[in-house]
Amino acid sequence: MRTSILLALSLASCATATSPTPDAESTAWDALLAPDGAAAQKDVEAMDELDVQVDPLGDTHLKVRQLVGSVPVWEGEAIAHVGADGRFTGMTDNLLPGVHVDTTPEWSADEAIDLAVQALATPALSADPQADLWVLRHEGVDHLVWRVQLEQLDLGSEDTVPVLFVDAHDGSVVWSYNNFQTATCTGTTNFYGTASFDCYQSGSTYYTEDTPDLLATYSYNSGTRSASYVTSTSPTFGTTQATKSAVEALLVSQAVVDYYNVAHGRNGIDGSGGPGSTSSHGYAFVTSRTSYSRSYVNAFWSATALNMTYGDGDGVNSNALTTFDVGGHEFTHGVTQYTANLTYSGESGGLNESVSDIFGAMVERSALGASSNTWKIGEDTWTPSISGDALRYMNDPASDGHSLDYYSTSAASTDVHYSSGIANLAFYLLSEGGSHPRGRSSTVVTGIGADAAADIWYLALTSYMTSSTNFAGARTATLSAASALYGATSNEYTQVGNAWTAVGVTGSSSSATCSTSSYSGSLSKTGRSAYAPSSSGTSVSVAAQTVSLTGTGTNFDLYLQKLSGSSWSTVATSTASASTESISYSGTAGTYRVVVYSTSGSGTYAVSWCK
Repeated sequence: MRTSILLALSLASCATATSPTPDAESTAWDALLAPDGAAAQKDVEAMDELDVQVDPLGDTHLKVRQLVGSVPVWEGEAIAHVGADGRFTGMTDNLLPGVHVDTTPEWSADEAIDLAVQALATPALSADPQADLWVLRHEGVDHLVWRVQLEQLDLGSEDTVPVLFVDAHDGSVVWSYNNFQTATCTGTTNFYGTASFDCYQSGSTYYTEDTPDLLATYSYNSGTRSASYVTSTSPTFGTTQATKSAVEALLVSQAVVDYYNVAHGRNGIDGSGGPGSTSSHGYAFVTSRTSYSRSYVNAFWSATALNMTYGDGDGVNSNALTTFDVGGHEFTHGVTQYTANLTYSGESGGLNESVSDIFGAMVERSALGASSNTWKIGEDTWTPSISGDALRYMNDPASDGHSLDYYSTSAASTDVHYSSGIANLAFYLLSEGGSHPRGRSSTVVTGIGADAAADIWYLALTSYMTSSTNFAGARTATLSAASALYGATSNEYTQVGNAWTAVGVTGSSSSATCSTSSYSGSLSKTGRSAYAPSSSGTSVSVAAQTVSLTGTGTNFDLYLQKLSGSSWSTVATSTASASTESISYSGTAGTYRVVVYSTSGSGTYAVSWCK
């Protein structure tokens, strides 16, 4: 599957992270060690703790390393995630299944070092070697190995930091790679002048591979069947079209991962530093491929190959597509794939496209600074003979002649690239303020700034949207995110609602109206929960639901859950630091229940549920 652009800043506002609680760590370990948990399913012998962190939203993340006996397993790691409410929320599972090996070495560390040095073409070392014991799965076979780390610096262009894995049973070199990662190159780009970038050096050859960030670019060289290395014999790359596009694509991918890391604390496209779709020089790189075909006016993220592809344009409809906003747009399709996974059809498809436009714009803003061009998509490359135009306009979507700027039921049958204008305009108004540019509504939005708006949209995408989320559901998701970040009585929450109202999204995709039920009770201490109307829930047939909570004497949180099979799934939350909470949710009919949870203290509560 290909998601195409054509045819197809900070968390400072969040709560400050705190130290992990013993209960959260215990819950995380319970999930790891459960009879049906990751360790049992993969026959993991033992694990030790590498790190435990609490993020700005109060969620705890316990990172562990796999062991065979007391020997660590290379790249055998997992992260157990526990929500701020103390409940297990999921697992990042990179544990290796069925690892078994004799952990008694027959070769010593000193002997392994001698073998590693003998394997080098140039044995001169600039520092003392280091060796430690690991279990390595290589090409499907498990080995007990000594990891020998060597250093050969002060050799000019031949500087290298070899890492060799020596089999501790038979003395063979199982695998090796060069850990010399800090070369800096320069190159000419299509649109952004001469740029410096991290590159990979092997001898006197330099590659468009960024080993610290695990990013790489390869070129199709105007073909379509296979991509090849882009290299230089000096740290200064050449100026051919293929080279400029490759250099620029690497620069763009660095800007994308830097933006997501700094603004949202996200590690790579998949959240785990990847996806590493190409193996080269001992690394697994997140990959861009440039100069695809001839006169190719497009760029796309491949959901199956898990990489980026750019064309060089035809010089008429576009020049090269390797711009910050286009690259940010396409890579964000990857982020969406690993989070909400919005179906690329109908309203969810238009929302998918809009999310990519939004974060493409935010990547460009992060790299180049804010300007009126922030709200234009593809302005650097699109129709080069026409000054000032763009592929799409987030501040006035209809000015491209195709895009929607106000919701109607026809949005579901509109091309996803054009229905995206609805959410694009909502995001622009939330960021900058104002009213509908063509007077389709009278609602006036007070802007909260692009950074705060992006924080809300990112949290909505990663925590509150599902694959079928439509525009009404996106309104609910962003309101839930605004409530979690700023509180349900905040200006930010109010302006999110105003922004959607300004573009005709009022939150309900059904003509059915809800009826209100009231519930009350008390919670006696921290950690206690209560259910409304009961733990077994009740049948709900309307699309749009609202739940409000008022409490006394404590900090209550509010959850809306839906029965899925025999288990309950949380579909919306409100977790402000207060006893007043509010949820708006648009979904499908089913069995639902409300959960009131005491984050701290005891007190009484009253719930109003329109369902």
